[in-house]
Amino acid sequence: MKKAFCLLVIGLWINVPGNGQVYFPFKTEDKQSSILAYWYNCKPDSVTLATLNETFYFQSTLQLYGPVISDSFYVKVEVFLPDGIMAYTNNFLIRKDAPVKNYQVDVINNYFRIMSSVDQLSKDPDKIKVTIYSSDRHLEKWIFCKYHKIYGHMTDFSGNPLRSFISVKPDAFEDVNAVWSNADGYYEISLPERTYNNFYVNDGNYRSTTLEAWSWHMIVDEDQEIDYKIGTGEVYNLTVWPNNGGYNSLLLSFRPMVLGDRSKTKSKQIINDKEFNLNNIAPELDIKDMNITINGKQAEIYSIQKYFETGQNISMCAYLVQIRRLEPTFGKQTIRVEYNKTVEQAGKKIFQNSMGYFQLYVNFSGKSAFN
Repeated sequence: MKKAFCLLVIGLWINVPGNGQVYFPFKTEDKQSSILAYWYNCKPDSVTLATLNETFYFQSTLQLYGPVISDSFYVKVEVFLPDGIMAYTNNFLIRKDAPVKNYQVDVINNYFRIMSSVDQLSKDPDKIKVTIYSSDRHLEKWIFCKYHKIYGHMTDFSGNPLRSFISVKPDAFEDVNAVWSNADGYYEISLPERTYNNFYVNDGNYRSTTLEAWSWHMIVDEDQEIDYKIGTGEVYNLTVWPNNGGYNSLLLSFRPMVLGDRSKTKSKQIINDKEFNLNNIAPELDIKDMNITINGKQAEIYSIQKYFETGQNISMCAYLVQIRRLEPTFGKQTIRVEYNKTVEQAGKKIFQNSMGYFQLYVNFSGKSAFN
């Protein structure tokens, strides 16, 4: 599943400032605190995407993080259920510049991350013991697991329930857990407490009749109800931050994309005297097309402005939106962004719609703690 789903998106390492949590790659002199372990318990399942002519598989995943202590060393992990029974144990060998076959190892800034497929456990683990050792060094840490439930319903933009799957990506775009909703559109997934790069929602008709719904920078520190609508577009690369030096507002940036004939979307564009290949797959949005909420409350939209994301020789349309900040101005903020527009093409009505989430913490003055 991991490699397969990465075909759908471009993966990047995400390293953001934390508020009580540590991120890989770490920036700390305390090697002990940088040892982390996450067990993602997942029921085996699969999805077939017809447009890609491939079947992808859901599976449980173990993630381990910590310091590199030598050119060759071991990472031993022991996983315990709530009744104290050891449910899993393994010794992982890490050798610099030496590939492994049965699990994935990444080393950045002298810290490692191990990702390994594992079998589903009968329950979420209660604690995990991680031991990092070599011939002359030994580090050990007990990690007490915290899990929270993410649940809700998946529908289309007419309110009809959809059988869809949600896939969880903690660091970048590598999947660690996924689950299908039922016939009523209800889904439920148990996740370790941490901040996740994104959640990805798809009804299996990717690039056929629908695109995807995304949630960005999702902070799993409590049980949360998160409902999704799946439409013909995406709210991609959504980021939200407070306007700390001006009006009492939040700034939102996102790149919308919609279904369409990709062969007719290419053109040349000049920005700052540089030529770009414009990939114009975004809808033309106005304030009237947008619906934005903060913690479930309607937000006033001050303005929406088009700009272009650029990289190398490619440009794509994006939008900057400024909204009124709602009281209270501190604490956890869940921003929901939705657009819903109908256009006419070749005498037919075309629906362009999607939604997405972003979460952040802000302090008492409304400034961002980000996590």
